[in-house]
Amino acid sequence: MRTLKIALLATVATAALSSATFAADLIIAEPVIANDFGFDWEGPYAGLWIGGYTTPAFALGADLGVNVLIDTSLLAGVEGNIAWLSNGSWEGQVHGRLGFVSDAALFYGLVGVGTNSAAGVFVPVGVGVEFGVADNLSLKAEYNYQWGTNVHVGKVGFNWHF
Repeated sequence: MRTLKIALLATVATAALSSATFAADLIIAEPVIANDFGFDWEGPYAGLWIGGYTTPAFALGADLGVNVLIDTSLLAGVEGNIAWLSNGSWEGQVHGRLGFVSDAALFYGLVGVGTNSAAGVFVPVGVGVEFGVADNLSLKAEYNYQWGTNVHVGKVGFNWHF
């Protein structure tokens, strides 16, 4: 009788442990997470920049703008900026920009109108490139030629996209 009890207990224990073992081996597929390395260029942004001028002078400036994606790779935008120049003057300009988006890079051209407190009205024409380096942060480099004042300007800076 004692042997029968031990055999019955062993059978019950084996059955109980076996079902627990099968329950622990459930196969659950992990969700696939897509990596999106693109940058969201659409919407408003604000930034700061420094620039070198052929007058000779350097500048500290701020910009504010907005971008709209026309399709997946064509961008149009409007930007305004204001700058203080080391020669004691200041300037402001508003320009439109049209560019090509490739993942986290933006290549663009610009044209607009501006004014300098010392030299008067000018027409900025230029090209630039921006790279998205974080979720909302981009670094930029830009070249402008100012028709009317015959000044070449190189700028580097960053923009925060909202």
